[in-house]
Amino acid sequence: MPFNVIDQQGRPIGVLANRFTIDHPNSMIFMVGLTNQRLEPMDIDYEKISNIIAYSLDCTTVFGSIKTEKFEIVLKDIWRNEYSPFGYYNEHFLIRHHMLSRSVLMEDYLRLSRFDFDGYILIDGNHLIFSENHEIIIETEEFETAPIFSREYGIPIHCKVTGIPRVETQIIRSSQPWEMNHAHTTILPVTSGSVSLDLTVPFVCPMKVNTKIQVLFVNEKIAGVFGDGIFYTISN
Repeated sequence: MPFNVIDQQGRPIGVLANRFTIDHPNSMIFMVGLTNQRLEPMDIDYEKISNIIAYSLDCTTVFGSIKTEKFEIVLKDIWRNEYSPFGYYNEHFLIRHHMLSRSVLMEDYLRLSRFDFDGYILIDGNHLIFSENHEIIIETEEFETAPIFSREYGIPIHCKVTGIPRVETQIIRSSQPWEMNHAHTTILPVTSGSVSLDLTVPFVCPMKVNTKIQVLFVNEKIAGVFGDGIFYTISN
């Protein structure tokens, strides 16, 4: 799954760093870690990726080792039938691309410790465009991201509010008729990178349209939103 990500002019944007699984563990929305650094072969555990793909293609022995000759034949057949538009056969590209559809944690085979990401944006994995060098091209309007508000409160994803937020209030009645509690959520229409979605924020978050925000996630849940100089969160 790991790929470098560039803009339409070929300038580096970042690295395909993780899967965005807030709605579904097999989501095809991916997180791009923003950085000028580039992925190198040393950052990717190709042996582990090969083992995963070989097992899924029934190209391993009962002891788990790869049947090298069969694996190569199957991969070249897949390339001939599905990947010929990408040009000459490239095994490393093929197995990385195959990993996109597998719900395997990227940290299991991608070494990111040397990277210092300036937050993340999102990209739709169902509509990826690749350059001749097998880098992902993100086709979106130019964007400028603000400095990260704080990593202390979660993983920051840069977004832009694209619609009017909808604040919903739920009245929760207790066993006592005079006692009532209120729960607030905000439906926040946003874009991030090439992805548009409605985020359900578990607190009041009255952002204006076109405001650039950072949505902070902890354990795949929204923990805070920073925008227009204000940090919104919920106390535990």
